[in-house]
This record gives sequence, structure tokens and C-alpha cells, in this order.
Amino acid sequence: MVPGGRDRFVDLLRGGSIVAVVVGHWLVADLGWSLELGPRGRLTLVSSLAEVPALWPATWLAVVIPVFFFVGGYANLRSWAGTRGRGEGYASFVDRRVHRVLAPTALYLVVVGSVGLAADIVGGVGLRAMGGVLLQPLWFLGVYLVITALVPVTLRAHERFGVAALAVLVAVVLGLDLARYAAGVPAAGYANVLVVWLLMHQLGYLYADGTLSGTPDDWRRPTALAVGGLVAATALVAWGPYPATMVGVPGGEGGNMHPPTLAMTMLGLAQIGLLLVVRAPLLRWLERPRVWSAVVAVNLTVVSIYLWHQAALTLAARVVLPWGLGEPTPGGVAWWVDRAFWLVLPGLVLAGIVAVVGWAERLDPPRPIPAGPGTAAAAALAVALVMVGYLSLSGSSATEPMDPGQSLGPVTASPALGVGALLLAWLVLTAARSARPRPLRPEAGTAPRLTR
Repeated sequence: MVPGGRDRFVDLLRGGSIVAVVVGHWLVADLGWSLELGPRGRLTLVSSLAEVPALWPATWLAVVIPVFFFVGGYANLRSWAGTRGRGEGYASFVDRRVHRVLAPTALYLVVVGSVGLAADIVGGVGLRAMGGVLLQPLWFLGVYLVITALVPVTLRAHERFGVAALAVLVAVVLGLDLARYAAGVPAAGYANVLVVWLLMHQLGYLYADGTLSGTPDDWRRPTALAVGGLVAATALVAWGPYPATMVGVPGGEGGNMHPPTLAMTMLGLAQIGLLLVVRAPLLRWLERPRVWSAVVAVNLTVVSIYLWHQAALTLAARVVLPWGLGEPTPGGVAWWVDRAFWLVLPGLVLAGIVAVVGWAERLDPPRPIPAGPGTAAAAALAVALVMVGYLSLSGSSATEPMDPGQSLGPVTASPALGVGALLLAWLVLTAARSARPRPLRPEAGTAPRLTR
């Protein structure tokens, strides 16, 4: 912990998990330049996992989305406690969390949409060629905000049932996977998009109240979590219906991530347990001023880093590849050297972009929304609209040209629907801020007690 109640370990996990996601995306993206797709050439994208299937163990290390949701549970518990302590209501809590994500997203969509459409018009590499890569990662932000909006409910379950709530969620994940694989109902698996990440979020509550971690030197529970999760994940992949890779391979295995499976759940438990095992040495490392400064810098722009990382990769490739950069055979020594190049180059581009756009993530929070059932309903509606918006924008394939629309049941997801839903969510929250205020009185005894 540091003065002011911040947990340096949590900040490290938040920033580190997003950096790991970025690195993972860049490692599996084999970009090329093809003159067969147009007179001036076009970017091409092939998954490294499709070219070198033996790389699947790397996905067990690079897929760290569970860690981010775990951190979210800790952060959202503290944020909700602060909201209640200030006498504010549910609507203000949701508004602040949505604002932190929606503001940088709006800037991203305006810039990328304008530049991408302009490139399409002049026959360049724009949204139609790379829209899937640029927009597909937005799904994660929508799911995270929905889980954030459920904090009053999930925290109440944690306070009443503790670890038992976690066991129930694991049972639900198993039941949905049985329906998906054994009963032949593939759609059942998509419910795990909510359940699996809720489970990881619930683990953050257990860390916040000390149940999971105890003292930094207490390694028994984290070790049991790490070993148990890893053994279970390995057994499920070895003898169950689950593929070995955690992410999907275009034209191959579907992976365990979209939607998440029980195998992904067990791996997430193992990752979180392992990180808790090494918590004490990590806290000592974070006492170094330079290390801590780097962690703070990343956390100040963590949403911007995530939003812009694929745009940085695309821009770097568009500038360099037409000049004849070599494309070595995947899996060889030269290919690994090439992978290092494709981490450094887009990393420099991303750092430059974030330095320019990071301000959108540091805007002052909106004024508190008056508490009441009407504004609470408006906040819930806004989150639902945000979810629709992000899923619609990310509804195109991550490796194929963006389609005008993709059928999601009775609704056709499209960029236009996505932008419209996000705009409507912003209008709903803006209107809620203008509601007639009620006297704000701190509610003594309503904030959850933290033992850490």
C-alpha cells in the first residue's frame, strides 16, 4: 500500500495486464503487403497461430483478461464505497465509470472513423480493409462496463455468501459449457461472456477484504488457487472438449476466449493465484521510484493504450511494409527477430499517439447525478446502450474486411448502430445530470468495510 490507500500491486496488475494484451495482439499479427489486392497494394493480416500452431502455449501467458477483471473487482468495490460515503447514488457511480471509458472512445471513433473513411474513398487502406482489426477490441470495454454496473448486486452477494458465491458461478460456467458441448446448444456459451468475467470480478472482492490474500507473505491460499487452476485447465484441455489454444485461430480452432469456457476460467484462477504468490517481491520491486513512475504513467492512460494499440500497429505497417520489409518464414529465427521489430516499432508509434490523445482519459469527472430511482434507471439504460454500441462496433471479424453489418439474432450489428447507441447513452447520462437534486447526506454505515 502507499499513502492515500492505493495498492501498488493492484496498479501494477491493471497496467501490466493491458500491456500484456497489447503485446499478445501484436505477437500473433503477421502483417504483409500484397500487390495482388490492388494496383497500389493492400495490407494483409494472418494469425501467427494459424501459421505456427505449436505456439499455442504462448496464449496461456498472453491472455490475461482475467487479471484485468480481477483488478476491476477490487477497484469497483472501493469506488462504490467512496460513492456511498459521499452520499451519492448508483447513477453517479455508473456515470463516473462510463465517463472514464466513453470519453477516450469518442475521440478514438472520430479520428479513426474519419481517417478510415477518407482512406476508403481515395482507394487506400481504410475501415473496409482494416475495420475488423481497429474496432473488434471494443467488445471488452462494453462487457467491463456492464459488470461494473452490476457492482451493487454482486457486492451484496459477496458480503452475504463470500466464497460460496464464487462456487456458484463456477457451477454456472460448467452448466453452460455442458449445454454448449454436450447438449449441442452453442448459443448457451455466450452467456459465459458475462458469467466468467463476473467470476473474476468477484475474486477482486475476495482480495479487497483479505479473504484471498491475507498478508503479502501469505502464499498458501494463492498457491492452492494457482496449482488447482492450472491442473484443472490442463485436465480440461487434455481430456475435455476444449482446444489447447486460449484464443481463436482463423480457419482453425475456436479457442477458449470468445466465448470464454471453463478451461479459460481455470486458467484465469491460475494466473491470479500465481500473481498473488509473487505479490511480496513485486511490492518490493514497486518501491523503486522509476518502476513506480512507469506504472503510474501507464495507468493514467490505460484505456487509451488499449483503444489505440491496433491503430498504431496498422499505421506502422502501412508506412514500413510498402518499402519491401522482409517477411521471413513463420517460426524460424528470423521470424522471431521480426516479432521483436513488430513490438518496438508499433510501441513507439503507440507512445506518440497516447501522448497526444491521453488527455481524453484525464478529463474532470462529471458532476454528481442526483440519487433516485429515476436516475438509477437512466444509468442502467445508458450502460445497456453502451454495451449495444460496443458490440455493434466490434461485430466485424478481427481478420477479415469489415462487413456493413453482421446478424446478431434479430438485430443487425453495424457501425452506424454502434455509434448511435453510444451517442444515445451519452444523451441519457447528460439528461440525468440535469435532474432535480436531492439533499446529499453521507449514509453512515452503508459503505462496505475494507480490511486491507
